[in-house]
Amino acid sequence: MTISSRLQSFYSCDSSPFVLVLRIQDIRWLTGFTGSTARLLIDRRTQSSYLIVDGRYIERAEQELAHAHSPTHVVSLNSGDTMVNVLSQRINGEIALDYNHITAAQLRELTEAFHVVEESGHLDRLRRVKDDEEIELMAQAASIADRALQHVVSEGLLGETEKQIRNRLDAAMRQFGADTVSFDTIVATGANGARPHHEPSDMVVEMGHGVVIDMGAEVKGYRSDMTRTIRVGEWSAEYAQMFAFVREAQSAGLASVRAGVQGSDVDAAVREVYRRENVEHEYVHGTGHGVGLYIHEEPILSPRCTAVLSEGEVVTVEPGLYRKGVGGVRIEDQVVVTGSQCRILTLSPKELSCPRSLRTI
Repeated sequence: MTISSRLQSFYSCDSSPFVLVLRIQDIRWLTGFTGSTARLLIDRRTQSSYLIVDGRYIERAEQELAHAHSPTHVVSLNSGDTMVNVLSQRINGEIALDYNHITAAQLRELTEAFHVVEESGHLDRLRRVKDDEEIELMAQAASIADRALQHVVSEGLLGETEKQIRNRLDAAMRQFGADTVSFDTIVATGANGARPHHEPSDMVVEMGHGVVIDMGAEVKGYRSDMTRTIRVGEWSAEYAQMFAFVREAQSAGLASVRAGVQGSDVDAAVREVYRRENVEHEYVHGTGHGVGLYIHEEPILSPRCTAVLSEGEVVTVEPGLYRKGVGGVRIEDQVVVTGSQCRILTLSPKELSCPRSLRTI
């Protein structure tokens, strides 16, 4: 899908004539601008769009929009100007925006000058189905993360701290071509694995540990997302059983992903395995989420998800189990929804172990 066709689809949304787009990833999707600060004014009446940037980004914006063949006009926010002043030159009356993407102070400033109404959800829905170029960028990001994980695990994790492993993974992803990381890398060893979003600490990997690694690379704004649980030495029978349950549940979830399936059905396929084994109470989050320019996009695959999957969407399938005092297991793949099944982008083996590390702390 070209930039022009993306804009056209947004122009066609039946809503307010003027819209202020605030999220920078939405602006990137609609214009091709990759800077970190901007506002985008949409005029649906004339099907025009205006990228508002300050002097730091004028040249960059003009070059990137030209490269993307974007019809959007670049507008400079000069020193001394306010956003209200710039907007007032092009609109009067009503302006729409998503209240989820603005601070209370910014909203108060706008409501003093315009009649502000809420418009939410359009861009989230429009961005759900990815085009071939978007999918290819996420495939590249996934391949980089695969390579980085293989590199770090092959060198060994034993005797390393969670922070050290996190740093090695992040450096490897950048070394192998990532622009940056998708999100803060999670490394949780031993009992720390019972915390799904554990922040890496000085805890040292020991023999018998399971090490939960949740990681992803970013390429040209598009992200990958993968989790593997690494075996270091021999696991206890209890932990090995947890891993087997998660492995089966994740396979069931993957098998259920295809166009036309409701998101809650993917979640239900995972929970059916856990319910049979009487461990569903140890599954404390949903089964997956969309991925793209954001690491968490619509749809959210949970028991409450009524969204129906469409061909070309990219989602994760990431069941886990978390047992206090024992640890956690999570296995996650990023997949493309197709007509009859899913295409897996994250290709690291599900069962990974590593040798003793020769490193010392």
